[in-house]
Amino acid sequence: MRRLIAALLAAFLLSILSLQATAAPQVVYRYASGGGKRLVALTFDDGPHPKYTPQILDILAEYGVKATFFMVGSNADYHPELVSRVLAEGHEIGNHTYHHYHTANMQTDELLSDILACSEALSRHTGSKPTLFRPPEGVFNEEIKALCGKEGYTIVMWSVDTRDWAHTPISAIVSGVRANVKDGAIILMHDFIGKNSPTPAALRQIIPMLQESGYELVTVSRLLAE
Repeated sequence: MRRLIAALLAAFLLSILSLQATAAPQVVYRYASGGGKRLVALTFDDGPHPKYTPQILDILAEYGVKATFFMVGSNADYHPELVSRVLAEGHEIGNHTYHHYHTANMQTDELLSDILACSEALSRHTGSKPTLFRPPEGVFNEEIKALCGKEGYTIVMWSVDTRDWAHTPISAIVSGVRANVKDGAIILMHDFIGKNSPTPAALRQIIPMLQESGYELVTVSRLLAE
């Protein structure tokens, strides 16, 4: 048994070294579409959540907006009906690890395992493997980049942080988006926040504000395809 464990560990380490040498993933913070188009991607992290995800989906449907949800695998396992609803309403789903641990406190092999576990969970619920990955807290290293390259993930960061996760006042969230949004912006929001989330109320102001300014709100994949 010890020899088997040692062999498996050695194989794992060799695979990591191989990944470092060959993988070249795309890391996206902001994409300028050009061509006169004004596109912005709304993204939501940490869900699905039975209280906030349905509220957000209702608002998106009301305004005819498609978004990208970076889901935590364990939450997807708890609420598969919400995964199905997100897909059914034309939104896309990305990988946000299985447990959403604080990545700064994790060993690389633990984080790698958490990414793959999330991929497996989302594949079970959606029938296909996600192609977008957002690292918890925006933290990743060369090993994570290498794994994403091997697995075919695009690492998606953000250019506008609404700080809704910090329970920022709604007016400050809206004014922050207004001041920082540009063509090709990727806006970070959350559909799972402890206590009372300001996100749905802020979203009701942000979406019409952006639409009235001539922006089209799209998924990350649509943004990258333009």
